Amino acid sequence: MILFIHAFRGCDTTTLFSHGKTKFCSLLEKNRHLEEKIQVFFNFEATINQMAKAGETFLIHLYGGNPRTSACDLNHLHYTLFTQSATKARSTLARLPPTVYAARFHALRSHLQKQKWLGHEKNPL
Repeated sequence: MILFIHAFRGCDTTTLFSHGKTKFCSLLEKNRHLEEKIQVFFNFEATINQMAKAGETFLIHLYGGNPRTSACDLNHLHYTLFTQSATKARSTLARLPPTVYAARFHALRSHLQKQKWLGHEKNPL
């Protein structure tokens, strides 16, 4: 789990603003079913769509959404949180969840980084 948290969190960068490693750990402790979802990041043969879906589900939980509702995808959650923050005097756009496409590439980057650490690099050709 440590490798997933470190890679998905953005290693030593700020890819997910104000979401520290402790928040990731507590989210995984409270939602044990998420551990099954993120196992795809440990699978060398996982498809792009499997990684993207697992990453999106994790991010929806991280930003307080409910992936069980039909109207909740990352774009909808992004819009909902944006409209809520727009009514406040101080809002930080960096705290909004990524869009579906940004999350897809974030999940792919995380998977690539983790596989590189494990020594499972694929031949680019």
